[in-house]
Amino acid sequence: MKPQAAPAAPIDAAPALLQEVRRTLAARLDIGRHGLEPMLNELARTLALLMPGPGDARLSPEEQEKVRASFAGMVDTLEDVLEALHRSGRAGNVLGWGER
Repeated sequence: MKPQAAPAAPIDAAPALLQEVRRTLAARLDIGRHGLEPMLNELARTLALLMPGPGDARLSPEEQEKVRASFAGMVDTLEDVLEALHRSGRAGNVLGWGER
């Protein structure tokens, strides 16, 4: 019998750390203006698949491996985008961004 695919995970299920990243980016950047909101939403959905709540379907080990690789790629892409924003100066008008 083939394991059931996990249902679309709600964004609210993402752990507190991802929610804190979202709040920090919102405070320092206009995340909608820079197109980060869809990427953050996809990160949250993917993370919720990896960390299902009580009663939610669990992914098979093979599916977990694929989803973990996808999540790692998304995090790398987000890091690249944030670095590019920082370097381009788009974030330079926000107090505290990149200050040392």
